[in-house]
Amino acid sequence: MKKFILPFLAAALIVSLNLHAVFAADFDYEYYAQRYPDVLNTVGYNEKALYDHYTKIGQKEGRFPNAQAEISATQRMVNGTVDPVTGKVTPAPEPSAATTPAAGGAAAAIDTSSLNTFVDVDITNQIVTLYQNNIPVLQSPCVTGTPKNGRATPTGVWHVMEKAPGKRLKGATWDVWVNRWMRFTPDSCGLHDASWRKKFGGNIYLSNGSHGCVNLPRDVAYTLYDLVSVGTPVIVH
Repeated sequence: MKKFILPFLAAALIVSLNLHAVFAADFDYEYYAQRYPDVLNTVGYNEKALYDHYTKIGQKEGRFPNAQAEISATQRMVNGTVDPVTGKVTPAPEPSAATTPAAGGAAAAIDTSSLNTFVDVDITNQIVTLYQNNIPVLQSPCVTGTPKNGRATPTGVWHVMEKAPGKRLKGATWDVWVNRWMRFTPDSCGLHDASWRKKFGGNIYLSNGSHGCVNLPRDVAYTLYDLVSVGTPVIVH
């Protein structure tokens, strides 16, 4: 009996090690579970289930297998254009005085000449614009964070980190449900519909803005959600 059991155990161990090697080489399930809570809520905290989601669905949605892949992809999108066939990166132009970060880390102006597809959030004019191949294909008034008490929408170059067709947003003084959620900062600022608002744009944000998120009309949020992917740059200025 031992002659049969030992080879079987050895073979099982080899298969187990090979499976783990595949995950370890290209996939960090802990990162994937933490980065994409919508996936975690669907498939649970299971290495194989998370890996299967990534290979069957996540890759098509533009999700990343590990933190380094996310960082590299963001740098490639922000710092240069990428040929979709060869993967060759064309470096962005050298920063000029107009694109050099100002004191305190805020950008005086953000150079988007190297980007093809991105979401532009113009806080001053309260306008959100989606560019595809450098052409504006969707534009809408919005309401950003109230610029006081730490509620201002953070400026800078971000990217869509998470998409969810529905999400409950909770805070110290709010508890709301949104139908389309597109998070673009690590601390949970995102683009989403805001059914409780009747008007968008103008100076609403100065006295009745959000807690940092970018509020959009329902139909705009639905359309934007369908047009962006995890990894799409979001420029806030």
